[in-house]
Amino acid sequence: MYDYVITVPGQGAHRLGMLDSWLVDSPRAQELLTEWSRITGFDLLEAGRDSAAMSDTAVAQPLITAAALLSLERLRARLDLSPSRVLYAGHSVGELTAAVGAGYLDPAAAIALAQVRGQAMSAACAVAPTGMAAFMPSKRNGASDEAITDAIQAAGLTVANWNGSHQFVAAGTLAAIEAVIADSPPGMRVVRLEVAGAFHSSAMAPAQEPFARAVAEAPLRTPHSAMLGNGDGAFVGGPDDLRQRLVTQLVSAVRWDLCAESVARCSSAETPHIELAPAGPLTKLAERAHPGVRTVALRAADDLDRVPALVGSET
Repeated sequence: MYDYVITVPGQGAHRLGMLDSWLVDSPRAQELLTEWSRITGFDLLEAGRDSAAMSDTAVAQPLITAAALLSLERLRARLDLSPSRVLYAGHSVGELTAAVGAGYLDPAAAIALAQVRGQAMSAACAVAPTGMAAFMPSKRNGASDEAITDAIQAAGLTVANWNGSHQFVAAGTLAAIEAVIADSPPGMRVVRLEVAGAFHSSAMAPAQEPFARAVAEAPLRTPHSAMLGNGDGAFVGGPDDLRQRLVTQLVSAVRWDLCAESVARCSSAETPHIELAPAGPLTKLAERAHPGVRTVALRAADDLDRVPALVGSET
């Protein structure tokens, strides 16, 4: 059993000004953000205040990674996150920060990979008009999980995210997404997501080669903590395994439902679940799946003040 579960959200959780609070009274955070901005080639703080810039996947992914890393830095100052005590898991691009937490990567390397990943996926989005849509049961006479996945496939789409709690995200052509939204299957709600393309599907195949080169050159180390892979919810088996998973992830589904099952097996009802910035979606999924679970979503630096009550007398 692990003492803490630390999760990291993916694209879609980002919001305007999400870096600002982490810089207040923190020269260390300001130094890190300056360093990471040099790596990305753009001012992360200013980009995080620009809604147009944030709509670009090439900008959003380094921003999300930067926010998560800054919150991890501050969290480590509050908690004893020694190796045997923590289980890490990241959703989509959040897997890069989870890898930092587990000891596979240093923060600068994660930012560099997020930059390449975001640029490569942004370029893949420009190849053809694609997108994503969320599928969930309607409040009355809601469809089963099986019926939802069958409807996604019947619409010519791919299940890109199995999020658990009866939530799915489908990816495919914009034409197919618009058609299923216009005529939603019985017992389902379908909502188009504001994303640039069909992530975690074959549409991202053009992104694999440039990202694979960057992953091959990244300085991965032997980890010190446990980490779950979001493709199957299994424990990552070392640097070579992580390299393969990071590249495969671009075109394969995120199985957060399986990650949640693994977390449940490795934790108790008392285990604190902490979601790093820009937090929110993974905490909601955890609370739906296990009402009463102890959670903190680090949306901003002030949320760190909730950590002592969550973990008891340690902080």
